[in-house]
Amino acid sequence: MFTGLIETTGKIEAIQDTGDGKIFHVSTQWKDPDLKNGDSISVNGACHTVTSFQDSGDKFEFYSSYKTLELTNFGNFKVGTKINLERSVQPHTRMGGHFVTGHVDLTGKILLSEDKDGGNVRRFLISHDPSFTKYFAVRGSVTVDGISLTIVDSKSGEFELVLIPETLTVTNAAEAWKVGAKVNLEVDLIARYLEQISKFS
Repeated sequence: MFTGLIETTGKIEAIQDTGDGKIFHVSTQWKDPDLKNGDSISVNGACHTVTSFQDSGDKFEFYSSYKTLELTNFGNFKVGTKINLERSVQPHTRMGGHFVTGHVDLTGKILLSEDKDGGNVRRFLISHDPSFTKYFAVRGSVTVDGISLTIVDSKSGEFELVLIPETLTVTNAAEAWKVGAKVNLEVDLIARYLEQISKFS
């Protein structure tokens, strides 16, 4: 379980194709990462397992299966790609953001990226499969590339976000969210369960 509050970013340093997936080698800026082999970590919003970790705290590896590559934007990763990272939440920590499972539901595409308020914030429009519109409520939560965000506006097949300077600074959004870029989306967990309950009530 995650919160959608990005702790740091990483950079893809190398990629190994295994035939049925890929091993990604990542460098990070973590000073005291408290990571070990087998730990869960959110990479651009998708939960992965740390398969190799260097005690220096600045490099680790994870494996993505062919299915993950199909369902997320991981298939577009190249050497140098900047990614969002969050370790799994602990029971004694503050619960910022919202409940994030790390299970990507679909991908979206950046339709618009523009500075607003004299460049202090940035507005994004993201398109998606229209059948998922019911999950994206105005002032509701959404996870985009692992970032917990509030939806400003929503209509069939797209929603709007406004990112503050802090979010743009600590995540990959300013660099990676160019028009046409693919992003990972996870719908709000509560919305998913409410739909399931309504089916059987």
